[in-house]
Amino acid sequence: MPAKTILIVDDMLTLRQPARFILEREGYLIEEAGDGQEALQKIAQSYPDLVLLDLMMPTMNGVEVLRHMQADAALRDIPIIVLTAVVSEWQMSRYIRMGAVDYILKPFTAATLLDRVRCALREDNLAA
Repeated sequence: MPAKTILIVDDMLTLRQPARFILEREGYLIEEAGDGQEALQKIAQSYPDLVLLDLMMPTMNGVEVLRHMQADAALRDIPIIVLTAVVSEWQMSRYIRMGAVDYILKPFTAATLLDRVRCALREDNLAA
């Protein structure tokens, strides 16, 4: 089975690098974007298997990216996991209703990141 591609979208390199390291170690192919506009360009070019999307970014924030993806029939089936420091249950529920499949609170652990990614990509092993 070919490796799955994950696009990490965050304006902070200090978040992208550890996520990249954790995911590459597990065999995922990683692409990165530093803002929402760059993310939408990369998504339209490469159709990643999953998007890890920060919400708070300059230029175009993650909510706008989420809206654009959900409005485009070619992109709306790409799973999105929201990355956020916001812990409001109401806000998390809103992002799920907008089309995100899950969320990860920052800072995250390697185990949490991998569990959520595997679940979103339907790679969870229930037999373990």
